[in-house]
Amino acid sequence: MKRNLSCDVAVVGGGSAGIAAAIGAHDAGAKVLLLERNPYFGGQATHSQVHAYCGFCTNGDDWKQVVKGVGQRVLDKLHSMGRFDSFTYSPTGNLYVPQDPEYTKLALDELVEESGVDYLLCCQVVQADTEGGRIRRLTCADDAGLFTVEAEVYVDASGEANLSAMAGAPVEFHCDQSGCLVFRMGNVRHGMDYSPARIKAAVEQAIADGMTGFSATYGTVCRAQDTDDYTVNIISMQIPGLDAATQTKYEMEGRRQVHLYAEAFRRYLPGFENAYLIYSGPRMGYRESRRIAGEYQLCREDVKTSRKYPDTGIARGGWGAELHLGSEDVVFGEERGAKYFDIPLPCLRPKGMKNLWCGGRIISADLIAASSIRVMATGFATGQAAGVAAALSTGRGDYDTAAIRAELERQGALI
Repeated sequence: MKRNLSCDVAVVGGGSAGIAAAIGAHDAGAKVLLLERNPYFGGQATHSQVHAYCGFCTNGDDWKQVVKGVGQRVLDKLHSMGRFDSFTYSPTGNLYVPQDPEYTKLALDELVEESGVDYLLCCQVVQADTEGGRIRRLTCADDAGLFTVEAEVYVDASGEANLSAMAGAPVEFHCDQSGCLVFRMGNVRHGMDYSPARIKAAVEQAIADGMTGFSATYGTVCRAQDTDDYTVNIISMQIPGLDAATQTKYEMEGRRQVHLYAEAFRRYLPGFENAYLIYSGPRMGYRESRRIAGEYQLCREDVKTSRKYPDTGIARGGWGAELHLGSEDVVFGEERGAKYFDIPLPCLRPKGMKNLWCGGRIISADLIAASSIRVMATGFATGQAAGVAAALSTGRGDYDTAAIRAELERQGALI
């Protein structure tokens, strides 16, 4: 029996941008279907064990919150579960929100279920039929077979711009920034020096003593909430493609390095002597891959000068341009301090497409800007904007920027 689903707005991807897009579109009056290929929501927060929501606020002593809306609803949900009270300083001195993936999975389940959005997990989009710059339908696959989804407007929040690429939208592939396989270790002593400098010294000592095969010496170690576990973000590999052969190679290499670093930490990092490996991944975390070529490309000058777009701004960016280039130490290319920049609506719209909006790290941006807006809290903001834009635009490509901005403000977003 053929399965054919229909809605006003179809959202592909259930990470921070996709969750926010779906709820934003629903709250703007659209019938929404959210499609996620994993068996849980959260994207990199849950699937790549990135235990930090970065970008909710600016940094420095005079910091201010720059992302609310759906992102704030996620924080409120985590707070109700006893998992969020306030922003925390990271080992690099930036403000972020610690998050435990298992609680975040449940929080997002509850948030989506309460929102009124229709949703499907374990669902992979495999084809987009496009005519004249307009997506007509999606073909999706699950373990029961193939089915179709037809919508008036679509949102790509896939993280890899998969929908945009399948639909023939202009996309660019980038791998300047490295990916990382995050892992978690248990039975770690508290109160020790786990600064990036101390981690680097431990890895360098391991190398001096003959251990080989490390991809980086710089990394961060953060305590998982209310546990004796610590997550480690140190593996650094530039991943040159999205095909299965390339991903297979780097996922397996990442797992090899997880065990290598775990052993080095046990030998050379005080506090880890009796630590054990709990798990990794399950998937490599990508800092960048495909990005759309949009009607406007957010650029370094936008970030550097804290540029504002009073007529077209639909989200705020407050995170520094955090560059992870190869095995070198992380570089903050443009420090934000307490300032923020605006993200204008045309960054979310691929050139030539009439019924496609994008949110998250795939929006149109150059390297410096992309290294700032890629963080997940900013993904909530651009995703919500993409969802609202989808709900208030038409399949012919028409949209009203002022109406989109007004609806975002009504939903509590900061623009």
